[in-house]
Amino acid sequence: MAAIRALIVDDHRLVADALANVLRADPDVEVIGIASTGPEAIALAKRLQPSLIVMDIGLPGMDGVEATWMLRRQFPAIPVLILTMYDQEAYVLEGLRAGAAGYLLKTASPTQFLDAVRRVHAGRPVVDVRIASAAVSRAAAPRLAARGPFPLSKRETEVVQKIVAGRAVRAIALELHLSAHTVRNHLKSAYRKLGVHSQAEVAVHAIRRGIARA
Repeated sequence: MAAIRALIVDDHRLVADALANVLRADPDVEVIGIASTGPEAIALAKRLQPSLIVMDIGLPGMDGVEATWMLRRQFPAIPVLILTMYDQEAYVLEGLRAGAAGYLLKTASPTQFLDAVRRVHAGRPVVDVRIASAAVSRAAAPRLAARGPFPLSKRETEVVQKIVAGRAVRAIALELHLSAHTVRNHLKSAYRKLGVHSQAEVAVHAIRRGIARA
């Protein structure tokens, strides 16, 4: 596995240092920088070229959602993992729509944090299971029923379910006896039908509608 070059963005230095120590305990991870604001994160991303960014939401001035939006447009190859105390569904969806590849709560264990970092770096979506469960409980049944049935084909549904379960595209292709290209086409079709733009966001929608479990 290639070394993960991580940039941490958090305005609380003690928290940032603690996160850095957790990451440094993994020989595959190198912490190349720490930023305390959105503009500083953008400047460091340009200069240091990390392969992953860990982003807090509650930043002074430019918040983490806006910073994520700007980073993803300037550096689309660098995935962003949001790590925050905000567990409200609105923040989750805003973060994912901004382009974050994952959304994790700071109450996660070091093992969960490292696993999320590896998954996001590998191109796999991460949504904290506690957030997903809360989203399901808050989704009113009449409102969901009014939207009609889940608008995906059977094959698209299978692909989405496996994405939520953490499968990579190539693994899904093998399990469903399809080409990776076909799996990606099914996933793109699901994005279009649901009006989403990332694997993490489609996972939230699938969990809310009861098509996949967290």
